Amino acid sequence: MNVERKHFIRFKNELKSVLEHFTVPDDFQNGNTFKGKCMHCGTLISGSYKVTSNFVTHMKRKHRDLYILHSENKEIQPTLTQCIKKSVKYSPSDPKQLEMTNALIMFIAGDLLPLSIVESEEFKNLMEKADTKYQVPSRKHLSSKLLHEKSVEIKNNLVNTLKRAESVCLTIDLWSSRQMRGFLGITGHFILDWAMKSVMICCKRFKGRHTAESIRSEYEEVVTSFEIGFKIAAICGVNSNKKSGIKARMSNDQPKGSNYSPLTVTKNVDKMC
Repeated sequence: MNVERKHFIRFKNELKSVLEHFTVPDDFQNGNTFKGKCMHCGTLISGSYKVTSNFVTHMKRKHRDLYILHSENKEIQPTLTQCIKKSVKYSPSDPKQLEMTNALIMFIAGDLLPLSIVESEEFKNLMEKADTKYQVPSRKHLSSKLLHEKSVEIKNNLVNTLKRAESVCLTIDLWSSRQMRGFLGITGHFILDWAMKSVMICCKRFKGRHTAESIRSEYEEVVTSFEIGFKIAAICGVNSNKKSGIKARMSNDQPKGSNYSPLTVTKNVDKMC
């Protein structure tokens, strides 16, 4: 069998062309026309393997039902580009991979979703439909690295924002869960670029007794971490039965370089709501 014939057979198999319904001579020359005999009615039709319009017209006019059946069953071979698109994944450093992973982290953290969602087959199927090249991070990678890195990034951005504020007012809340686990929440309020801003500075476990000394210790740790000790203008929200102890300790231990005197802090604590 000559090279032209082999090429024709491969071409015909790949395209699943209408020539499957015709008998083609073995001795045709590449690029030349030939006469194909219809397998259904014996009619001879002229054409070539590159131009098959005559064969298609014959099938449509004389054997329409067979042509429709052929069209419905024809298998379309995926292109090389389509195969590559399905098999190749984004690299870990690819901008698109990083963008989608960041969106995934904010989605999980923002809606307080369980980390196990990344192990869900339905979720993986959703991401596959959204972008076949995206690699969903594992639960271990998410909990041990990605969430920690995002937390550090958000904190650094918040520290830089607070540095631009002239003064900061704090709201402090302390509560216990049904399991009697204590939690401390601190929010910051300030004016920046002529707009009121409110941010969550911390929400952390509070271990031990809820004494004035313990609250003060946690408070100092937080304001030192965010570098705002010398910017505190007012503190609001501490339980009233702890007010006197905290007031005494804060008024005596204002950080050096503070713009606010112990008297100012004491008056602010007296106004706690």
